[in-house]
Amino acid sequence: MKYTHRLAVRFADTDANGHVFFANYLTYFDQALIHYLKEIGYGFQRFTEQGLTFYYVEALTRFKAGAGFDQLLDISAAISRFGRTSFTAEFEIHEAAGNSFINSGHIVSVIVDQTTGNPVPIPEDFKTAVRAYDGS
Repeated sequence: MKYTHRLAVRFADTDANGHVFFANYLTYFDQALIHYLKEIGYGFQRFTEQGLTFYYVEALTRFKAGAGFDQLLDISAAISRFGRTSFTAEFEIHEAAGNSFINSGHIVSVIVDQTTGNPVPIPEDFKTAVRAYDGS
């Protein structure tokens, strides 16, 4: 994956076991995806300017190893699949210092019309931006 977003684990992200609470990995995925979109020149605002938004309709996280408070994590992101109205973003999380594999997963998003909430085809210029960035 070409794009990587770095973040530090907040104390509030951890659970009673002292490691990142599993649901917070989805928040990390969301943050990486939003920054990925900016990186490819197709930030979330560009969707809203077209009267579009997207809904997360499926999310999966796979725990591999724990991460703790103040640990630096690298979240890699890439869009791996386009459907007619949906796209899938894949993620991998590694410890920044030692590159230990922490987590992986994906989010499936559906593009919708802001007014009706109905699914609409993915904008071609979005697909072009993804492919140009990833070289595919």
